[in-house]
Amino acid sequence: MKILAFDTSNQPLTVSLAENNQVLHVFSTNEARNHSIQLLPAIKETLATENWALQDIDRIVVAQGPGSFTGLRIGVTVAKVLADTLNTEIVGVSSLAVLAAQVTGTQLIVPLFNARNDNVFAGVYLNGQNVLADEHQPIANLFTWLQSRSEKITFIGDTDIFLETIQTTFGTQATIVSSAESVPDGYGIVKLGQQAQPVIDVANFNPEYLRKTQAELNWIAAHPGEDKPENYVFEV
Repeated sequence: MKILAFDTSNQPLTVSLAENNQVLHVFSTNEARNHSIQLLPAIKETLATENWALQDIDRIVVAQGPGSFTGLRIGVTVAKVLADTLNTEIVGVSSLAVLAAQVTGTQLIVPLFNARNDNVFAGVYLNGQNVLADEHQPIANLFTWLQSRSEKITFIGDTDIFLETIQTTFGTQATIVSSAESVPDGYGIVKLGQQAQPVIDVANFNPEYLRKTQAELNWIAAHPGEDKPENYVFEV
């Protein structure tokens, strides 16, 4: 199986090529640029390193969320267009799980993204299993749950902004992977994509934002009691 995998869920961009269980090439950049400009050239460049054509791809794997709303829309849209055009499989994986897959050991692994105002997108993983579901929540709630556990904890992702709070709360129980070292390595997404089941209905494959967009929140505020996605989409 030939796999094309890419992650545009946050500032870093990664594009990976893999065949069966072997990752052949990874393109990665952490430059603060527009993924709508970067992604397609990065895919083209990565395919060229292995002399692959798009038609050679058997499965497309994309980080489905959470993360940057714009980044997720770009990644998922490109994945859907390619899957539909090439008539190939598409798989969506959690962008938090992608980070968790980069950490080895028997400790609790906590991938997190800064969602501002002391909120995070975060989940908790243990031995490859999601033991606390990915969600958008106050970081205080996440810490309260973690304080009930005795295992060692590894934090990965947007950790720099929460560094002092993590150290104060968990002390030597915590290992902190810096934000600079938390760039997706291009391998975790391939591993998860190999294990996941392909999407059946590509047309209705969408990003997993884990919270409403600002446009939806504005619409709901203007339409009390009408939290209905079909109405939001119709009127917008």
